[in-house]
Amino acid sequence: MTKNIIVAGSINIDLVYEVPHIVKEGETIHSTKHAMFFGGKGANQAVTAGQLGADVRFIGSVGADDHGVRAKENMEQKNVNTTAVSSQGATGQAIIQLSDEGENSIVLFPGANFLVTPEQIQKSKVMFEKCDILLLQLEIPIEAVEKAAELASAKGAEIILNPAPAREIPDSLLQMVSILTPNETELELLTGITADSEENLSKACSIMLDKGVQAVVVTLGSKGAFYMTSEESGFVAAEIAVAVDTTGAGDSFNGALAVALCNGDLLTDAITYASKVAAFVVTEMGAQPDIPKEFDR
Repeated sequence: MTKNIIVAGSINIDLVYEVPHIVKEGETIHSTKHAMFFGGKGANQAVTAGQLGADVRFIGSVGADDHGVRAKENMEQKNVNTTAVSSQGATGQAIIQLSDEGENSIVLFPGANFLVTPEQIQKSKVMFEKCDILLLQLEIPIEAVEKAAELASAKGAEIILNPAPAREIPDSLLQMVSILTPNETELELLTGITADSEENLSKACSIMLDKGVQAVVVTLGSKGAFYMTSEESGFVAAEIAVAVDTTGAGDSFNGALAVALCNGDLLTDAITYASKVAAFVVTEMGAQPDIPKEFDR
C-alpha cells in the first residue's frame, strides 16, 4: 500500500552539548563533548516516515547557507522529497544540552523556519491531491500550519498535529485535527489540567475532544502512552529501552504513527508500533538516526 504523507514543518541543525546535568539558572558548567546533527521537529518526523517506507513530501524552509544545503541532502537521502523546501535567511538551529541520564533541554533559533508563509504552503496545493496523512508541529508560524491543515482537510486527509513547542492553538485548527499528540506538559498547557493521573488524563483529553479533535494520544515517556477517542480510551505500554539521547523521541513516534495508520493499523496497534520505533531512536545519538529495515512497514 502506497503511504502518501506530507510534512509541513521545521528543519534545524542540532548543536548538542553533553553535560553532567541540565544547567540551572545562574550556573556555568563544562560540556564534556560536542556534536552536530540534523534536526527540526518536522524534519525528524519526515525522515522517520521516509525510512519506514512512506512516500514523504516536505514543505518548509532552510537557510541560503551550507547548513541548508546539507540538511536538504540528508532528507533526500532518507527518502524525503524536498522540492517544496525553499532556501532563504539562515537555517534554524537547536542548542541542546544532553545530560548523563539521557535527558535534554533545548533552545531554538527558528531562522528560516519562521519565514514559512501561508503563500508558500498554497503554492504546494497540488501536493495535497495525493495525501493520506498530513503531519504538523508548531515550529513554523501558526498561519502556515493552519493553511496546510485547510488544504489537507479539503482533500479528506487525516491530520496529525504534534502541539510542540507548547502554545495555545486556535479552536478552528483543532476542529480539523484527526489525532492530537501532546506530551504531558503540552496537554496541561492546552487544558489547564495536570496530567498526573488517569482521571486527569481523561478529563484533559475530553476537553480536546469537545473542541473537535477526533483522537488524542498523550506520550508519557517511559510510562507509555494514553489515548482517547469518543468510543474508547486506555494506556499502551512503552517499549523498554536504555536511553542514550531522548532528542527526537516524540518526533520519531509521530512519524511512525503516521506510517502505521497509512498502513491500515488500528490506533492502538499504531501506537505500539510507534513506541517501538521511538524506543530504538533513543538508543542512538541525534534525532535522525538510521532506522533498521526490520521496522519498515
